[in-house]
Amino acid sequence: MSSIEKIAAKKLLWVAPLAAAISAGINSVLFLIGSAIGLIDAAVLVPGLNGPITIGPIIMSSVVPSLIAGLVLGGMNYFLNKPFKVFRIVALVLVVLSFANPFMGIPGIPLGMGIWLNVMHVVVAGVVVYCFGRFTTKA
Repeated sequence: MSSIEKIAAKKLLWVAPLAAAISAGINSVLFLIGSAIGLIDAAVLVPGLNGPITIGPIIMSSVVPSLIAGLVLGGMNYFLNKPFKVFRIVALVLVVLSFANPFMGIPGIPLGMGIWLNVMHVVVAGVVVYCFGRFTTKA
């Protein structure tokens, strides 16, 4: 195996939007399920939204990180010999750190709602890592 394992960076131009669309779709369904079974509590007000969490911020919170991840992996490809290996580690660290976000950013959030939102974080990270690995790494 080579000590250099670059990705096909130009493919990120379509893979990152694909990952964004897939994660937004899955998380939209999870939001609707969570709302239907009472895990997403409309009585919980989210700072910055001036109201409860809705599907719009769920979609944006899936799309924006996916697109940024594409930029990050593209940059890593320029500077690193094994960009995808490092990218996976960075993605894991960031998703674990993101688990604090609902609990620190939404006052009074019920535990179940926070966990459900964290499942959505895992969806974005998982879809991004899977799609980037599947479609940009060279076999």
